[in-house]
Amino acid sequence: MSIDRESIDELRIDRTRAQSRLPGWLAWVVLAVILAAAGFWWLKRPGLPVVTTAAVGESASGGSSAVLNASGYITARRAATVSSKVTGKVTEVLVEEGMTVAAGQLMATLDPAVADQSLQLSRAQAQ
Repeated sequence: MSIDRESIDELRIDRTRAQSRLPGWLAWVVLAVILAAAGFWWLKRPGLPVVTTAAVGESASGGSSAVLNASGYITARRAATVSSKVTGKVTEVLVEEGMTVAAGQLMATLDPAVADQSLQLSRAQAQ
């Protein structure tokens, strides 16, 4: 079997020609389309929302309306126990964070409505 040198040379890849994936003009067209789409999106995107403000004042009814209703307990950064013997709505807080308090000092007042209703119910059931 003889090796045909000329046939083997034809099988080689000619690397002298630089081949690009896209012709130069097609790459520019694709880039122009992408830039046009980005520009269109930039111009048509929704604007910033308009924000209006209003002054807040005290209610004319004079009654106390609760802004926040929550249940739970108060804990300090240091070991301290604060609790109530009855449950109720806090109507007034007499201390602030960082204040020094003494044993027996009044720290908050509770709305007595729930406790009063419970007392009246107990008296009615006792009769």
